[in-house]
Amino acid sequence: MKKLFVAAIVAFAGFTATQAQASVNKIEIVSVQDSVVKTPIEVSALPDAIKTVLATDPYKDWTPTAAFSVKDGDKSYFQVDVKKAEETASLKFDAEGKPVEFAGVASAQVSISNEENVSVQDSVVKTPIEVSALPEAIKTVLATDPYKAWTPTAAFSVKDGDKSYFQVDVKKEEETASLKFDAEGKPVE
Repeated sequence: MKKLFVAAIVAFAGFTATQAQASVNKIEIVSVQDSVVKTPIEVSALPDAIKTVLATDPYKDWTPTAAFSVKDGDKSYFQVDVKKAEETASLKFDAEGKPVEFAGVASAQVSISNEENVSVQDSVVKTPIEVSALPEAIKTVLATDPYKAWTPTAAFSVKDGDKSYFQVDVKKEEETASLKFDAEGKPVE
């Protein structure tokens, strides 16, 4: 009887330690920027209304890659990052699946043409490119001071409204930065 009691205590202690370990290892990453709290969620956890919208034109040809619950001041919405081939976009919806509006402009309105270009109104469309595919003028600038001490890790062709530019993510030891240039290698603000 005493051995049974000790065995039960050991089993309970093992179960409790496992549960404690599971709760310690659970980490939630939350991004806070300019009073915006962006919490990652599973795409499957999106409201059904948003999933329904994503299954219709023009969104159905795009694959959701990430989802976030966003709190921006007194506004709450969901951001869905989508991808089609090498193109990416971010869509913003309320819980009912309606595009979120900022200053009267719907951010989630995506129009897809026959050429498969993406136009995201009031958002930024970043298309990954190889660093070697950057314009020669940008490569020349990156080979000079103060940039030559940094190593390019990623490059993007960016369309922001009516502006187009290139973004180059760079790293030096533990530091990272994102640089923006026009096609002539001039910094973009």
